Amino acid sequence: MNEIELKEVVGGAGWGFWAIIGGAVSFILGMIDGIANPVKCGK
Repeated sequence: MNEIELKEVVGGAGWGFWAIIGGAVSFILGMIDGIANPVKCGK
């Protein structure tokens, strides 16, 4: 590869990293909401 081609290479971990972070944040917020506001079964 020459220098121009090397500058055009983009890493593929950027999107996956933010997807994992977003999923973890959503999970933690949902867990906190579930602890703070438990929903009782209607039976």
